Amino acid sequence: MRGVYKGTVRTQRNGKGLVMIRSPGVRVLGMVGALVGLLLGVGASSATGSGNGSGDREFQRFVLVNTDPSVEGGPIAANGTIHARGTDIVLSEFKDRFEFPDGNVVIKHRPKAGSGVESFDPVTCLFTFAERGSWKAISGSGAYDDVRGQGRYRALGQGFGCSETEPPEVFFIRIVARGSLSL
Repeated sequence: MRGVYKGTVRTQRNGKGLVMIRSPGVRVLGMVGALVGLLLGVGASSATGSGNGSGDREFQRFVLVNTDPSVEGGPIAANGTIHARGTDIVLSEFKDRFEFPDGNVVIKHRPKAGSGVESFDPVTCLFTFAERGSWKAISGSGAYDDVRGQGRYRALGQGFGCSETEPPEVFFIRIVARGSLSL
């Protein structure tokens, strides 16, 4: 997950007194960053459903919750074909590796054009951002060597911080990705 306060932030007042944030440096997702959970550490895992090698696609959900705007990636909870706790490692702006005890999955993701919404209230210093997009599993290792699948994600972040150059006082991002996956 890309840090929230990198680059130059340009603001613009809208008709409701809020300042809309416009910044190519704001990186809401660095996985599907991005995908994906409640600050869980790496723990035990099990592959269910399609883990039998049948290749049938089954429901998959990845959840990431992070409260540190300076950290890319973070803890992941996976439920479905892969059922494990893991870590999202950001590889590039649109690619992440989900590391689980039984193997890794590389995810490619793209935001939907025009789906990003960002706002900032200069009186309360509350900022909010949201984004939607799609993801695709492009490779795997270990128990997930033959992984295939795709789906959609939603991201929501909020925090309090009046400075455009300093990290916010309070921050969170939650990314939920859903789709189908086979092993």
